[in-house]
Amino acid sequence: MAQRLPLTALPRTLIAAGYPAPKYRSLYTAATDARIPADKDAGGRWTFLPDDLPMIAQAMSLAPLPAHAA
Repeated sequence: MAQRLPLTALPRTLIAAGYPAPKYRSLYTAATDARIPADKDAGGRWTFLPDDLPMIAQAMSLAPLPAHAA
């Protein structure tokens, strides 16, 4: 099973995967509204799975940047 990352790492993770990164606040709101796959950990911190990046990008209407497009 892939390791969950904190939601605060999501903007940078999206950039590394070749997507434009939305503002953290819009990602947080999408998580709390259940529009992106994210869960709270035992400490109450929002987390995501790196394997879910394509679903997150699609839910946030993000297209890969031209240098990363296949």
